[in-house]
Amino acid sequence: MSHLPASAGIAWIREGFAIFRKQPGGLMLLMLAYLVAGMIMGIIPLLGQLLPMILAPVFTAVFVQACAAADRQQKLTPEMLHPIFQKPVFPRLAGLGTLFVIVLILLTFVFASIVGLDTMRQLVEQKMKASAVAANGNVNFAILVVFLVSLPVSMAMLFAALLIFWQQMGVGKALFFSFFGVWRALRPFLLYFLSWVVIVMLLSSMVIILFGETLLGAAVQQSVLMVIAMIIQCSVYAAYKGIFGEPNLPGAGLTQTPT
Repeated sequence: MSHLPASAGIAWIREGFAIFRKQPGGLMLLMLAYLVAGMIMGIIPLLGQLLPMILAPVFTAVFVQACAAADRQQKLTPEMLHPIFQKPVFPRLAGLGTLFVIVLILLTFVFASIVGLDTMRQLVEQKMKASAVAANGNVNFAILVVFLVSLPVSMAMLFAALLIFWQQMGVGKALFFSFFGVWRALRPFLLYFLSWVVIVMLLSSMVIILFGETLLGAAVQQSVLMVIAMIIQCSVYAAYKGIFGEPNLPGAGLTQTPT
């Protein structure tokens, strides 16, 4: 790991777009497969709401492995994905997802303890007006506390799944190296995050201007956000390379896609 200039954050985004352009069809098919899998998991009683979060690190590993293959102009094959679903990688990824769910539950309790159960119920049921929320000091303080706690958690989670998969780390070690990897590249990541916020806001505004708040506009906006979500995964791979170096891919050296 090495210190990087702030401009590296923009370079990661540019590289994310470049990687996506190499295999847009294949990457978007993978995104659609993920959405279908999410809908199927959603109909499972009791676990339907938790499974997508528990398996989120698994999906992250799949997406970024696909981005890595696209970057090398290789077709994504079952051989490249198979190790994700084997021991010890899969149990570790699922364990990471379970830890993420536990943290979310704890953050929810922290938020509820600050704002009070009555206010929490109104927020969940969307019975509290935006003006009332803005004027509520407890809500604002709770949001600040949750945000500040979420920052180090997000830093630890960002690369953890990839370190578990590509470098065969345990969950604790992966969280440690992910946190300090982001910490050492904090300036690039600040620019990276702010740039993505601006990009998403601009694209969303353009869709509204062109199509209005119509059903077609909503469909176009959803499609644009799906594409952006995939490009973000590609840019995360670019950031991983910049911080930890290029990984060795399982199944590498297979047939390349035509250029």
